[in-house]
Amino acid sequence: MMVRLYDYNVPAADSDGDTPSLRPLLTALNADERRVILTGLFKPERMPGTMERLTTLVEDIDISFDNALITLDNATRVRRFVAIDEAKTILDRWLPDSAIAGIREWDVARLLEPYGDGSFHGKLLKRTRKQLRSVSSREALTVPFLFRRSWS
Repeated sequence: MMVRLYDYNVPAADSDGDTPSLRPLLTALNADERRVILTGLFKPERMPGTMERLTTLVEDIDISFDNALITLDNATRVRRFVAIDEAKTILDRWLPDSAIAGIREWDVARLLEPYGDGSFHGKLLKRTRKQLRSVSSREALTVPFLFRRSWS
């Protein structure tokens, strides 16, 4: 399945206002937009043909989103990640075009999804397992497999 990927290289937030701090802006999102951010952001490619979600997902959207906020917080350092169209639409509200380092079409064959049970130890979720599965549709990419009933 071909997907358009946007490589983000979000600079650290500055006082001039050119690049805002994402954390306070993202906390105002509603539950549906939080789901889009959670399922539409990925780590930069490590294995050809395989995408890996940016953060660990748990069934409780708020816990998953709090974990994602830590990963996306650009208050003091640059953040790199990959977004698909759905997440880009939300990020475009605040980020300048210069935050996108590149755009490419990619044939996604597999999706690596880390899942946790929601218990925290520091910022990491304990008892995490990863599931590697085939991706043949847009829905398969944007809906976590284990949560397809509760998140759809």
